[in-house]
Amino acid sequence: MSLRRLWITALAAAPLLVIPLATAGPAWAAAHASGKVTCFIQSGSGTLSPGLTPAGSAGSVKINFNGKFVTGQCSSAVTKPKGDQVTGGTFTGTGFYDAPPAGGPGSSCANFDGPDVVGRITVTIHWTTTGTPITPTAISYASNPGTVSGSPTDTIVLNAPPGTATKSGSFGSATTPAITKMVTNLPGPTCGAGPFGTFSITGGDVNV
Repeated sequence: MSLRRLWITALAAAPLLVIPLATAGPAWAAAHASGKVTCFIQSGSGTLSPGLTPAGSAGSVKINFNGKFVTGQCSSAVTKPKGDQVTGGTFTGTGFYDAPPAGGPGSSCANFDGPDVVGRITVTIHWTTTGTPITPTAISYASNPGTVSGSPTDTIVLNAPPGTATKSGSFGSATTPAITKMVTNLPGPTCGAGPFGTFSITGGDVNV
């Protein structure tokens, strides 16, 4: 028998080498946290569409924003998971403002910083903790009037009541506040020609 045939015969007779595939370790789900937290905003940015102008345009105003908290500047009283503390995190928001109930352009500077009403704005918060990871918090604001005020620049305060706010995820208890306060560089009720379609978040806090 030739050497080549001997080699093929040996390969056929050899047992198959089975290499077990590595399996993933257990996926530890984030905990659903309870308690109260206040975090101070370090910075952020956002957009308005259409942008604000003195005259504005008909219809509602779409808003998107995101930001991060000052690390180590959160006051937390977490009751579950026991011993966990919130140290920071990030947040995002999206939704729209309705034009004033009496009518008028929603994107005029005077109406945005005044009678515009939140149609619905959802804020999602991702938390950083000292221990066990926790699930995000989602806050949905609706029908909130007069949430923007300030001069020379706008401060947006989403709070309920008035209007409504529902919470889910960590710190979702209906008995605790759901306040999102953002200090921005948007011009107040009196503004230049614009349009002002982008803004910076320079401060504020989130309280849940």
